[in-house]
Amino acid sequence: MMQKTYILLTLLMTFLVAELKAQEVLLPLQIDADLHNYYQEHASQWKSVQENEPMFLPFFDDFNQDSYWPKSSLWVGDDVFVNKKFQLFPPDLGVATFDAMDGSGMIYDNASQFAFPADTLSSQPIRLDSLMDPVLRPLLKSDSVYFSFYYQPQGRGNAPEEADILSLDFYSPFLDQWFTMWSSEGMKLDSFYVRNGTYAKQVFIPVDDSVRFYHSGFRFRFHNHASLAGNSQPDWQSNCDQWNIDLVWLDKNRSVLDSGYRKIAFVNEPPVMIKRYKTMPYRQYKNDPTNSMKDTIKSMLISNLDTISYAASYSYKISNQSSQDSIYDGGTATVDPFSEIGYVDYIRFQNPRVISFFSIYNEPYKTYTVTHTINDIGFTGVGDTAIRKQLFSNYYAYDDGTAEAGYGLSVSNARAAVQYQLNTKDTLTRVQMYFNPTLTGANEQYFYLMVWKNLDPEELIYKKRFKVAFTEGMYHFHTFDLDTSIVLANEFYIGFQQITDENLNIGFDYALDSKDYHFYNIGTAWESSIFSGSIMMRPEFGVNELTGINAIRPEVEEFNIYPNPLLGDYLNLEYAVENTQNVEIQIYNLTGQLILSKPFDVRLDVSYLDNGVYLIRLIDMNSGAIQTKKFIKRSL
Repeated sequence: MMQKTYILLTLLMTFLVAELKAQEVLLPLQIDADLHNYYQEHASQWKSVQENEPMFLPFFDDFNQDSYWPKSSLWVGDDVFVNKKFQLFPPDLGVATFDAMDGSGMIYDNASQFAFPADTLSSQPIRLDSLMDPVLRPLLKSDSVYFSFYYQPQGRGNAPEEADILSLDFYSPFLDQWFTMWSSEGMKLDSFYVRNGTYAKQVFIPVDDSVRFYHSGFRFRFHNHASLAGNSQPDWQSNCDQWNIDLVWLDKNRSVLDSGYRKIAFVNEPPVMIKRYKTMPYRQYKNDPTNSMKDTIKSMLISNLDTISYAASYSYKISNQSSQDSIYDGGTATVDPFSEIGYVDYIRFQNPRVISFFSIYNEPYKTYTVTHTINDIGFTGVGDTAIRKQLFSNYYAYDDGTAEAGYGLSVSNARAAVQYQLNTKDTLTRVQMYFNPTLTGANEQYFYLMVWKNLDPEELIYKKRFKVAFTEGMYHFHTFDLDTSIVLANEFYIGFQQITDENLNIGFDYALDSKDYHFYNIGTAWESSIFSGSIMMRPEFGVNELTGINAIRPEVEEFNIYPNPLLGDYLNLEYAVENTQNVEIQIYNLTGQLILSKPFDVRLDVSYLDNGVYLIRLIDMNSGAIQTKKFIKRSL
């Protein structure tokens, strides 16, 4: 029932709302800002992947990774978007998404309202002439080679039209020719579910044509067609026609019944433990920690991808507590295969109790780590671990920082408002807003930023004209400073009024459904939003506390880091302040995720960091001064 209800809510993202009903507008992205900025940071790698020497079987990829592009050891091509946000009720966490954007996060140059070739993802060459078994020998038909994968139309994105097909081809090195082996017409996910009884279907294809395919250099590829909206308005011609694939597996000694993977997995990123929000100001949390916590975590999605049942145990641990870690023991239960029952429905696994609030510290902000673990009783390696970071800063957020769509209103002078609730009186000083970039810049309009104490009756307390603005980097919230501090208590609202009928394309996030706190007014009365998700607006409080990663603070004392780029495990810091006792170090990745928070030290062990680009920030807790630098970690 939970899945059916959720899919109905999510599918309200029928982006092209009929004109008679078009008051609130929800559109796909015209530019995927996260992917585009990832491209800018790794531009030299894009389209530079070369073919490797042919690999031996098996070939397997579950797309559960941090990078946005496919693994170059397995794939050729960077057009698809590897992610954990566009899947909906998948068998496993992480998918490769095919759509109308290239690997740089931009709509294809050849895009049109008619079906056009879009993304292509090809395997590296594979040896189907021989096996290492354990020594080299010829591959035979009796080795029973099968290819399988899961696929899903639409997911959390836009449904592909009937002509927007997804196809699978096999390459014959012997004939130097590609052969289409499978394809699916486009459809909405609800129609796909009715037809197949599942939100992600597994496909099996025998690879038994030895004449065409049993050669060194065999390859396979997925590719899709897409078509933009026929509407002539630029704002409506956005990303579209999305397909997700997962668990791609080519191996010997398989059959059509061989549908299992020896794996128990968390399928969603763990939900937060605090009520209502993704994050909230630490001062507000500390004022009422018990009532700020949920009673249970809803819902942990866990799947057993094998064909056999396992006796498994589940637990979670809250770290960074004042005395000791709080540990929840979910006990043990029999975990049946996903193919038979879907996700694990044992209540102590699926909806675990929240056993403790986050301990209180005398600090302006804090980050806690909640580690979820599931293992089979024999600890044979089929388990999984998932981590949720709980940040308490100085702002409220319903969203997780990434946009899957764009929100706006189709009527000039229409208004939208988002409700928040304070635990104690506080001072609103800034508002963070996330605007999606558009191809034509059509959303770079003026608007009114507004604050209300109440909507019924309406009590407006702040209104100022601003222009849509963007902040560089992968954490795209732009901070608007209020020209007066506003003391608030209890309930309040922040929002905007459009000056024209142009869609402002404010980021819209599906990670948390906060529809109950979204309202809009086209000139008659305030109405509840029809869209499930979160408008990406964040009220920010206080004067000297931490803002978002892009918030501006005066930089009064320079600090240096070396070596940079870092080729080893230790980063050295120099900071021109005599007393560093109240200086905090933070390290963020380029998605805005807090990786490290600790007191100042002149030498940091960062051996646990993957290769990539990071931001390191020093915060003087006395003066409020913040210094930020970028550093690069590379392998030796």
